[in-house]
Amino acid sequence: MKIAIGVDHGGFSLKQTIVDELKKRGYSVVDCGALEYNAQDDYPDFARAVGAAIQRGDAERGILICGSGVGASIAATKMRGIRAGLCHDTYSAHQGVAHDNMNVLCLGARIIGDELARELVRAFLAAQFNPSERFQRRLNKVLEIERDGNVKRNRSGTRSVPNPLIQLKLLGQSVWLDNIRRGHILSGGLKKLIEEDGISGETSNPAIFEKAIAGNAADYADAMRALIASGASALAIYDALSIADVQMACDVFRPVYDAAQGADGYVSIEVSPHLAHDTAGTVADARRLFKTVNRPNVMIKIPGTLEGVPAIEECLYSGVNVNVTLLFAVSAHEAVMWAYVRALERRAAEGKPIDRIASVASFFVSRIDTLADKLLADKAKAANAPALKTKLESLQGKAAIANAKIAYAAFKTVFGDARFAALRAKGARVQRPLWASTSTKNPKYPDTLYVDALIGRDTVNTLPPETIDAFRDHGKPRLTIEEDLAGARQVLQDLEGVGVSMNAVTRQVLDEGIVKFEQAFDQLLASIEEKKNGNPQ
Repeated sequence: MKIAIGVDHGGFSLKQTIVDELKKRGYSVVDCGALEYNAQDDYPDFARAVGAAIQRGDAERGILICGSGVGASIAATKMRGIRAGLCHDTYSAHQGVAHDNMNVLCLGARIIGDELARELVRAFLAAQFNPSERFQRRLNKVLEIERDGNVKRNRSGTRSVPNPLIQLKLLGQSVWLDNIRRGHILSGGLKKLIEEDGISGETSNPAIFEKAIAGNAADYADAMRALIASGASALAIYDALSIADVQMACDVFRPVYDAAQGADGYVSIEVSPHLAHDTAGTVADARRLFKTVNRPNVMIKIPGTLEGVPAIEECLYSGVNVNVTLLFAVSAHEAVMWAYVRALERRAAEGKPIDRIASVASFFVSRIDTLADKLLADKAKAANAPALKTKLESLQGKAAIANAKIAYAAFKTVFGDARFAALRAKGARVQRPLWASTSTKNPKYPDTLYVDALIGRDTVNTLPPETIDAFRDHGKPRLTIEEDLAGARQVLQDLEGVGVSMNAVTRQVLDEGIVKFEQAFDQLLASIEEKKNGNPQ
């Protein structure tokens, strides 16, 4: 864990004691000053520096020290996402985290001595937030106060609330862009999303590249012309164009990756969709892409099929960052999580580093509702009993979110297991769930439905541009993923009760997803082949 520390002249005498204690216990220290004693310095400057380090993701928690601790705590709590508490007893230092998700500990160097300060820091850092219903409910209310009470003037002089996308980051959820296009990268549009909205990664797939390359010919005209002139095949042309896009995007996200020490800032590129059921072919293509892109912040997308699971484990073991794609069933999600754990265990057993192996598990959402809703609607049309018809209609739009909530519960179980605890002690990071296919397909549903309902720590939500715009405008940033887990289980039980099998639904959408990506891939190659045959000048 990375800890930011900031002190003014009143707290300077205690600084080295705390820094030594942090380093002794294996924490990384982000030093926000003061670097030397200056009786004229001001505590708000150091509170701002520590708060900013947490907001940027450079540190998970912070420690602020001034003379009494009061001024530092007042200043820090003015910053979005900062929950600072003045604690001079170990009970408060621990409970402030466990019950209130406090992320900055404030101390008064003129009030306490060195030994008590050490005990307070130990209590603060050993504590973890308890996400049970009552504490989560209270935290959500605090976040609502922060959202509604923190207003600012925009460029036109009118009042506006903080950017909801930035608030997601403060809640522990990364937002990635589910789109890639060369013109967007070169025009500075991607960099703007990073700087203004906190976007911290990017995903691509064959369908996205088909739209980018075939639908934006001007973006690729010069490169396409040169590749055609060289005699390259359609497949080689696609490979060159897509890899170049991903390399450029990786370079734009590199500062994010560096600031997060490898925890974020990734760009994904997918193996050939025709390899979804080919273990050996997937491993070979994933390694080829990882080597060719040659960026530390690239992730290779591998489908989470039965044949994909051993390929995922082998690639992770060999040091390839993996974005597991096309996950619909909770059982498939569990399989890839354990594949990740096994890969890290194998590396650790051989003395290989595991602290920079990164992976996400892309769990698809809206496609579940698209199919489940159709099945429910068909059954409702055929239903004679009014009660059954009402029951069927009431379940529409609920399957996908319920399924994702159960997947998140499985994530917490796997990465709360003792097997992973041993890996975490060696620097391993969790394999974060990534909510995919989160644009709303049914116009009757809110356009931010699959964002608002799936906000949780250690997660990613990859959003297309239109959903990013929608959430920026009217998103509701608060922790929701663990709300009413019992209700989610009941929804899935009720679906089975009315004859909608989630096993059948997830199996069908997986098969359809593979075909969709194959068709997009083949269509793009055909489009490139046409350009070759037309010999464009």
